[in-house]
This record gives sequence, structure tokens and C-alpha cells, in this order.
Amino acid sequence: MRHLIALTLFVGGLGLSGCSENKPKGDLPPLNPSKGKVMRGGSPVAGGIVQFRAEPAKPGSDDLLVNAEVNAEGGFELQTIHALSMKKAVGAPAGTYKVVYTPAMTAQTQNAIPVDLPKTVTIASGPNDLTIELPAGKK
Repeated sequence: MRHLIALTLFVGGLGLSGCSENKPKGDLPPLNPSKGKVMRGGSPVAGGIVQFRAEPAKPGSDDLLVNAEVNAEGGFELQTIHALSMKKAVGAPAGTYKVVYTPAMTAQTQNAIPVDLPKTVTIASGPNDLTIELPAGKK
């Protein structure tokens, strides 16, 4: 799963940079520790990925990838990667985000469909402890 995430981020970074050797350097904005759990029907989900997308999009926000791998107990810790410079660090910029959860790929869920959460999530300045509640019936 980690290799899939790394490959996706690498390919996305190449696309954003135009494969140029003189790619622009980008610094990460101030980041806030952000961790939490992904739940469905009061129980933690096992595995997957959460991706946070700035809402509304701000200048430069398309250059930032804010995501995390969800562990077997539903826990996650966000990290931010600057797609142009590939600098990364734990945490997320303060702001409002749309969240997309992609279930873990297993033999039973090879056609797993990402779930767009209907509500936005706010990352505040300082530490954040989040609960991401998935809609019922979506696996």
C-alpha cells in the first residue's frame, strides 16, 4: 500500500512539474499536527487512504498533497507534500478541506470506490484530533 501511495505521489509530482529539470522549488506552509480516526456506524474502518483537498481551492493549494494512510484500527496522521519540490512533513495547513476516503484494496474489494464526504473538515492552528465519519452503506 505504501508503494502505491509513493508511486501515485511521484507520478503526480512529475505531471505537475512538467518533467522539467528546472522545476520550481516550493516551501511548505506552517503545518499543524493532525491525527484522527475514520469511522463508519460507530466502528473504525480497517485501512485505506484519506485525502484532504482545500475548499475552496486557494492559490498554491493545488501544489500541496495532504493525505494519510489509515491503519487497521482506523487511525491516521496527516502529512503534507509539496508536489513541485517533493518536500514533506507531518501535519496539515490550517484551513477547510473536502475529504475523500479510499478503502483499502483487498481480494474482496478490488473495485473499491472512493467516498467523498458530504461535510468539510476544518484544520485549526495547533493540534487537531479528528473523527471522519463515513456515510452508512458505502464500503
